[in-house]
Amino acid sequence: MQEITGPGKQMYLYDIYQLNKTAKMAGLLFLGTLLFLFLFKPFVVNEAELKYSYLFTCLVHAVSPAVIFIGYFRIVGYIKNEDLLNDRQLTFHLVFSLASVFLIIGVVSFLLRDLIYNNSDNWSLRYFWEEIRNTYLAGGLFSSYFLFANYYFRSQKNRKHEYNLQEIKENDTQVQPDVVFIKAHVKMDDFNFNPSAFLFARAEGNYIEITTRNNDGLKKELKRISLKQFELQISGIGNLIRCHRTYLINIRQVNHVTGNSQGYLLSFQGTADKIPVSRANLEIFDRLYLEKGMN
Repeated sequence: MQEITGPGKQMYLYDIYQLNKTAKMAGLLFLGTLLFLFLFKPFVVNEAELKYSYLFTCLVHAVSPAVIFIGYFRIVGYIKNEDLLNDRQLTFHLVFSLASVFLIIGVVSFLLRDLIYNNSDNWSLRYFWEEIRNTYLAGGLFSSYFLFANYYFRSQKNRKHEYNLQEIKENDTQVQPDVVFIKAHVKMDDFNFNPSAFLFARAEGNYIEITTRNNDGLKKELKRISLKQFELQISGIGNLIRCHRTYLINIRQVNHVTGNSQGYLLSFQGTADKIPVSRANLEIFDRLYLEKGMN
């Protein structure tokens, strides 16, 4: 029996919790905050009170939010995200996390006032309120922009997946060949490929390791061809899809699926190998897997 555990759909808001995305978002936050403060001067600043140049003051106000953002979502946010199994829980946690981050940034900005401003009222409740208010105003603006941009680009990516899925479905309705002649880098390495016996292929630099199954059992062969070139030559066979940067699979040979919205691991009968499905390919895998009645 095939089985999928965990959510089977991509969640737009989930990117903010991924470790490989947090640093990029913090960098964008730093750059956006710096340019916003330096170019537009959105908040009233008495330059006579500045201990250092206005540019340095903007740098301080841009660095602290970026450091706090990356620290929070790499520690607090990451530890909690495993329990978020649906969009409602994720949205609630994200709103709560952003509100917490804004509060921390506001408090830190208030504490930094005495280091960058010459003002006897630096520790007053008035400036404490102003720092908190300004942080929520600017933070709300930036987070709305980033979430909208993330949603837009992910929508465009999913639309591309729609086209790829339609192409695969159209190809799958055609009569599939018993053997496909594959041209390798060197003519002497050309070979015949049997799609029905194919399980998966793994990239090995300019080579690929092809795993097949026939009456004699499993067989692994190393072919001198890149995974990209191999994929192009078998693109008309609907059952064969790219599931990862280094893997290509026969979806009809998948025996078991485990994982969650961060990625899947695929099992095939007769081998202990586990093939990953990357987050970028989850949606097209899910829909094609269900379309073929594999669940």
